[in-house]
Amino acid sequence: MGRSFATIIGALGLAALSAAATAQEAAPPLAEGSTIEVQGDRALSRDEILRGQRALYEAGLAYRTAPRFHDPVCVAVVGLAGRQNDIVAERIRANIREAGVELAGAGCKPNALVSANRKPKAVIDALRRRDPQLFNRASEEAIRRQLDAGSPAIAWGETILRANDGIIFGERSSSSSNPAFVVPVFFGALPSRHRAPLYQAKVNALVFFDLDRLEDVHVNQLADYATLHLLGDPRDPADHAGAGVPSILSLFADGPAKAPPAMTSLDRAYLRGLYALRSNEWGWRLSASVLAAYREPEALPGAATSPASPS
Repeated sequence: MGRSFATIIGALGLAALSAAATAQEAAPPLAEGSTIEVQGDRALSRDEILRGQRALYEAGLAYRTAPRFHDPVCVAVVGLAGRQNDIVAERIRANIREAGVELAGAGCKPNALVSANRKPKAVIDALRRRDPQLFNRASEEAIRRQLDAGSPAIAWGETILRANDGIIFGERSSSSSNPAFVVPVFFGALPSRHRAPLYQAKVNALVFFDLDRLEDVHVNQLADYATLHLLGDPRDPADHAGAGVPSILSLFADGPAKAPPAMTSLDRAYLRGLYALRSNEWGWRLSASVLAAYREPEALPGAATSPASPS
């Protein structure tokens, strides 16, 4: 699973670094207990679905595939109080199954990691020194942008290009200890109007939460917010006002009390629509797939709930 042994080692190293960083002080527990998960959700019209999806989630270039996992996903959560690591991890796994994504088996090596600690920048810096192969120019820019904005959550990952015949393309950090992983991209075939010769594959995804910014956040909210960043490609920052629709992505913009208590129907339709696409389908097909997933979730793999149909 994943592209390289170095990536796996880096992922495991992240868990150790995060756990060490939070061990010095007890992590405050997140809110638990029952929530009414339909709160803040409502039936959306076709125009609202399309506008919301485009305002909240990256569609990428029309003639580029949408980045997502193509290998089984292995989840690890560290840094929360007591059993809440397990609670959040299990909810993320349930979300992954609902989205129609394959989960890795027992004893898997993590490629989807959630870390909570009081010094996310320090842990990221330590991880960069330990395993620079987990970073590249795009991820460094994303991390810097989120840190500069004072975001309570820092999300990034590694995406590579794969050809339909399995050949891997991509670029890793120039400071990588193994320069063999710096591979130039070569488009060896003219793109089809309907299918891409190369597709974007996530090989890992990471979300760091600042423990001091999680007051009143419910475990379900944290897990669902993390799920969208692990599996999908939310805009950075998302345009909540322009979207005009509820989304768990507003968790920190609106605050836990005003944000939805869980992923909304649109959030779930986005993930199901994203993972219903063929690996080499162009990004311009994403909106139609999300719309279909919202209208008829039972027709797509992994659907467990049935949101109201749009008017």
